[in-house]
Parts: sequence; structure tokens; C-alpha cells
Amino acid sequence: MPGRVGQHLRRHGKWWLLTVSSAFGLLVCEAGVRVMRLAPPVHAIWLADDDSFYRRSTNALLNYEIKPNFSREFEVGRATSNSHGFRDRSRELEKRPGVRRILVLGDSVVEGINYVADHDTVTQHWERLYSGDKTEVLNFGTSGYCTLSEVNLLADKGVAFQPDLVVVVFVYNDYDNFNPEHTIGGGVHERPAWAKHLFVSSELYRWLALRNNWFDFAEEADPTTRNHDAIGDNNVVAGLARLRELANEHQFQVLIAMWPGFGDNIIGDQRERPGEAMVVERLAEMNGLPVVRLSRPFEERWANMNARPNPRLEFTVRGDGMHPNAKGSQIAAELLKELTDQSLPKPPYEMRERDLEAIQLAGRMAAPKSFEAESFEDRAYLALMRQGRAEAAEAFLRGVLKEKPEDREANFHLGRHLFDFGRIEEAVGPLRKTLEIWPENHGARSRLAFALCASKRGEESAAVVTAGL
Repeated sequence: MPGRVGQHLRRHGKWWLLTVSSAFGLLVCEAGVRVMRLAPPVHAIWLADDDSFYRRSTNALLNYEIKPNFSREFEVGRATSNSHGFRDRSRELEKRPGVRRILVLGDSVVEGINYVADHDTVTQHWERLYSGDKTEVLNFGTSGYCTLSEVNLLADKGVAFQPDLVVVVFVYNDYDNFNPEHTIGGGVHERPAWAKHLFVSSELYRWLALRNNWFDFAEEADPTTRNHDAIGDNNVVAGLARLRELANEHQFQVLIAMWPGFGDNIIGDQRERPGEAMVVERLAEMNGLPVVRLSRPFEERWANMNARPNPRLEFTVRGDGMHPNAKGSQIAAELLKELTDQSLPKPPYEMRERDLEAIQLAGRMAAPKSFEAESFEDRAYLALMRQGRAEAAEAFLRGVLKEKPEDREANFHLGRHLFDFGRIEEAVGPLRKTLEIWPENHGARSRLAFALCASKRGEESAAVVTAGL
């Protein structure tokens, strides 16, 4: 018997030794990864974010989408989505005979979540302007979407509603070639339970999974890069070309409506070059698509008001200079109705001579893809904002800057935060600081230009814009 035991040990001992040494090696590697902090903190990226109005999208061009049948109360009122996942009233997919459908694409200006209550969106004001029920105005706006993503949403879901007219509300930051982070949770990839648990419990596995994109962990952990890679480097050029193709294929009319900026004593457009047509106008005309500026009719309405109130405070939420409040939404709806009740060009829309300079300028005007949620600080701030805790979010940013005054993301988020809450003068400092550290951040540049313009510093505003071209 002892001889057999000895034979067994000699035969299998090397395998036991290999197993034990491998396990010990893995433990050493695990300890090394932890000590060197190679793996980032874990985020439960396959769990739903119950507080967010948005969820991850399987479509990389979109990055995220509005949750269907979702409702939440904000300071400005209740925001509700329908069964199709749009901030709109309930809609049937099939269009009733004799009904005209207007589908409106855009970002937060159109969507309005956390800016206006359901009944005060631009589209709801617009639809109420028609008597009877023969005209429907559908809200396809999604906060943060660039032009190509908006048109992709139209192709994926919008054309099924058989629109007669598609209106694209273009905002200056639509040049950005990615959609900023709107939700941390809500993963879209299926993966084995053991992989999920290892990703949480083992920093070695997490580090390797992110480096090698095992089970798509890296793709889901960095959705901004995934989205930017899908969109490319000139989304407005690609988006308008795709819009022309869809209009010709499905025979709907198109109107590009340029959204203005609202200052303390002016309603205007952020001009790239004084005296010249704006880049998006040139790109729309290149595709044969009609384009209008809302600044001119908006300014006429303001000029006819008694005492000519401050446009920024009168028409935008918290005086942020961009997002329409209830009154701004109502006027925008009236102007859009007037414009679209007129005779508009019908498809087919013909491609014209390529405007190479406009194409190049559009590519240069985009913000860098990393301008949103790359760090823990970014994600923590955005999580607080999604929960409606604006004061806590601001305090968090100021705490970060007290320790790291050169932190470019914290400076940008603070400047944007102050700007969005109408504290325009306060926003100038952190936005200037952002551009000193991060001159390619177009989001900071556009907001600083608006802030300076609103503060009656027009020459400084023009210099900020020109420096970015």
C-alpha cells in the first residue's frame, strides 16, 4: 500500500504542484493589480439606473435613448414618455386618414426634460395651435443628440409614423461628433453570471476584461468612445446627406430651423464669420434642403413687446440663454407654425456642388470626444444631477476644484452648471479656465461666447468664437 501511495504521489504530484503554483501566481497578480490600482473602480454597468430618464441603446449611433412609459417629477413639472420612448403624448403608429403629421427632431431644446413640463414643450404648444385633430406634431427630440443621431432615430423609428414634414431644430453644439453621457447604468450586453461576478470581485479579471474587451466590458465601460467611433468625424455633413436621402425615399418635406441664442439685450446667432452665411446653412443648401433662422422672427416678436424685456430671462429656463421656458416654447411654436404653413419645397431634394470649405469648417467646430464623463468626478457629478440634486452637484465640483484647481473636466462642468442655471457672470470664470487648459473644448467655447454676448461683451464673444476656428 505505501508503494502505491508513493506511485500515486509521484504520478500526480506535479499536477498538484502546478495547480497550487498557478493559484498562488493568480493571487500574486491579483494583489499586484490592487496595489498598483490598475483596474478602475467598478460600476454596476449591467444594472438599471432607476433615477435616469434614459437607458443604454443597442444602437452605437445613439448611445442612449429615452425609456418608454417613464414619468418623473422635476422642479419645472412632470416629464413623461410614451410607449414608443419619446417625450410626447400617446401616439398610434398608424396615421389616420386625412391627418398631417409633423415630426420634430432636435436635442434638449425640443425634448425639454427638466426644462419645461409636458404641456409646455415646443411640440405640444405647436399642436394646440391647430383646431380639430387633423394635424399632429410629434416630439422626437432627445437631449444631447447630434444631427446624425437625430436622423438615425428618424430612420429607425420616425419614418414608420409616416411624417408629411420633418423639422430639424439645429443648435450650435450639434456639430459635436458624439452624444454626451446621460446614464451610467442600464447595460445592453448579455454576459454569463460568472463573468459579472468576477468583474466585480476580481480587479485582475476586471483589468484584463477592460484591456481585451472580454464580453464587451470595455465597450460598455466607455460608451462615449463607442458612440464617437460610430458617428465619425463630421456628423452634420453625414446627417444632412442621410436626411436628404430619407426625404426622397419616403417623400416627406424637410425644414432646417436654426435655434438662436438669447442674451440680455439681443437674440441672435453665433456666427462663425461675420457677414457670411453660417456653416449649417451652407451644408443644408448643398443638399438642396430649405433652412431658416429663428433668430429674426423671434427678435421681431421681442421688439414688439412692451418695455422690451430681457430676452435671456424672458424666454429661457433659469436664464440659461438657450433652453426655452414656457413662454419661449410658445413663441417658438407660433413661429414654426407660420413657417411651415407656408409653401415649402417638396422632394426630391437634389445634391448641389460640394461646399468643401463648409465641410472642413463643420469638422473643425466639433468638441473633442472626451469632453464628457471620462473620470469618476464626471460620473459622480452627472449622477447627482440626474437625481435632481443640483446644489449637491455644485458643491461636489467646488470640492474637486479646491483640491485640483487645474482639473479640466471639473472646471468645464462647473462653468456649464452655472451657465445652465442662468448664473451667466459666474460661469465666465470657469469657462475661461477650461479653455486655458482645454482649448479644443467646443462646448466650453460656445457657452463662453454666449455668456459674454449676454453680458454685453460682444467683441470678446466674437474673439472667443474666432479663436476656435
